[in-house]
Amino acid sequence: MAETATTQARSEPPLPAARALLVMVTLLLATAMASLDSSFMPLAFADMIDDLDSSTNQIVWVALGYLVAATGPMLLAARVADAFGHARLFQIGATIYSLAMMACAFAPDVPELIGLRLVQGFGMALFLPTTFTIATRIFGPERRGRALGWLQAANALGFILGPIFAGWLLDAYDWRATFWSRIPLAALIIVLAFAALGLRRPMALAGASRRFDLAGAVYLTLAMFGVLYGCTQLPVEENWRDPWSWLVFIAGFVFAGLFLRHERRAPEPLIDLGLFTRSREFTRAAVAFATMFASLPLTLFVLPIVLINALEMRAWDVGLIMAVSALFTTLMSPVSGWASDRFRPEIMSSTGALVRGTGYLMLLAVTVDSSVAGLLPALIVIGIGTGLFFSPNNALLLAHAPPERAGMVSGLFGTLRQSGYALGFALIASLFAVIQKNFELDWVYTGLGELPAASATRLAAIFQAGGIWSPGLLIFILRVAVLACTAILVLSLLNSLPRLHLSWRRQLAAAVALAGLAFGGSFALSTLLPGGMTVAVSDADATAVVQPLPAVAPFGMARRAAVDVAPAPAEHAAAPFGQYCSACHGMRAEGVAGLGVDLRQSAFVRSQDLEGLKRFLRSGRDPSSPENRTGRAMPAFGWLPEATLDELARYLREAAASPR
Repeated sequence: MAETATTQARSEPPLPAARALLVMVTLLLATAMASLDSSFMPLAFADMIDDLDSSTNQIVWVALGYLVAATGPMLLAARVADAFGHARLFQIGATIYSLAMMACAFAPDVPELIGLRLVQGFGMALFLPTTFTIATRIFGPERRGRALGWLQAANALGFILGPIFAGWLLDAYDWRATFWSRIPLAALIIVLAFAALGLRRPMALAGASRRFDLAGAVYLTLAMFGVLYGCTQLPVEENWRDPWSWLVFIAGFVFAGLFLRHERRAPEPLIDLGLFTRSREFTRAAVAFATMFASLPLTLFVLPIVLINALEMRAWDVGLIMAVSALFTTLMSPVSGWASDRFRPEIMSSTGALVRGTGYLMLLAVTVDSSVAGLLPALIVIGIGTGLFFSPNNALLLAHAPPERAGMVSGLFGTLRQSGYALGFALIASLFAVIQKNFELDWVYTGLGELPAASATRLAAIFQAGGIWSPGLLIFILRVAVLACTAILVLSLLNSLPRLHLSWRRQLAAAVALAGLAFGGSFALSTLLPGGMTVAVSDADATAVVQPLPAVAPFGMARRAAVDVAPAPAEHAAAPFGQYCSACHGMRAEGVAGLGVDLRQSAFVRSQDLEGLKRFLRSGRDPSSPENRTGRAMPAFGWLPEATLDELARYLREAAASPR
């Protein structure tokens, strides 16, 4: 293959220096744009959930859909680029990616946003693997290291500056700004892709086979989708009762088996499974690499949400913290590469996993009163550990692979990285959603059961505003995620230690033991939950005003001063509507911009009789419902007394009939 590549390179005259520089600028901008996306999304999740009126287990597919679409076709895309030209695939992929990213800024709801992210991920799968090949082809073997170094620098720059830029955009605007702010860059990259690379140099590999493992790419994509869908959906919203969710989940494992069977028999497989069977060291390094990425959702998903919602930090401050961590990763990467040449790479990669795990455990000290300065030490340690791990680990993977498979192993980096991160992301996101749901049901409603009816009704109205996003609960979720991700990271450590060889059975046993330890630690943390509530009320009058709740310390932590909830204005005639509906629809049903429609002009309200409106109030409406016109959830009020539902329905009918 090296000989044919050289022959192909000789058949194409070298580019002029100015043209080569323009090509390199195009590659650098495209690489930076892709890394900006990865650093923007973690900060934007909290605002997406709020603005799109969505839930955690829905919004995670904004990231997971992107990862699935980017991972499944990536190895196939590299083969297609060899046959038809790396320049062609870069141009097509960059165009698809850029146009989809532009459209994301105008997505009206979560389903459409997820669909566009799927297209964007597919575009990334086409163009990103070609950047290294094009850079090598343009600058030749003698300047290859310098060119690849610049690409790595562009990638690191995106991860360092991305969180800062995203934080400023989210403070000044909203999550859509993280997309539309990159529209000028995307447009420039489309123009440069065709202007710099042109149409006369496809940069195909001479003699490259045009037999593609399309079936393998399809099996891999469907396997990832099925497993990730099951991991995110089955644990929440009683989806374990849904046969469809189980069918998709089981189908994911079936397609994974078909993928492995197919790859063993395919004449030109996407992944040579012999890499894993012939070398135990290669397998250990691959498992360590994938599990390291599976542990990253702690800092790239849970931590930003907790800092913004629980600690009430500005997105700008959170971006600075994450940028500092990325900076230390970038600074330590060349140091670890140098050190791994002098010492054993296994020692450096295991040291990196150990240091990052130490940083994870330092996050257990985070409270609702933690400051930016208090968080920086943990994030710096995490960044140092990450920088120490990757270069030696990648060197191990390449050192234990046959030279003729070096290209396949380079492509395998992306597959292991994306699939490991996606699986970890799905598991941690499900854990996040499950804890929220369970505590909303078990903790809140247990508390309501201990209160008089009048107090319980008032407290239920307060929790309708988002009790599952309380600072205490989010800090608890962070601590559980720390234990879970540390357990995943220990698997990376075990597979990085020199002279420690684990069979697949021992790998599985270690994973089960670590999961048990993480579960036990989470159970120990749950003992910090409050045992009950005490509310002072007047027994003489069932409608007496509830006194303020006394200070409590849920989850073992002191809370900020409580914010008084203002009662509905006395002049409003419809008390139930003012209590349950006015926050989104206004005190007179006139609607609130960005929250609820004007019910006085609602065709749906006019078309329903009293019984129809009451049925609607009892069941609510999901954001994904075909009848939903706003993309926002309509909460269910089935827990309200029949008399209250009747009064709400009558008021809606009167509002729809009143003159505007």
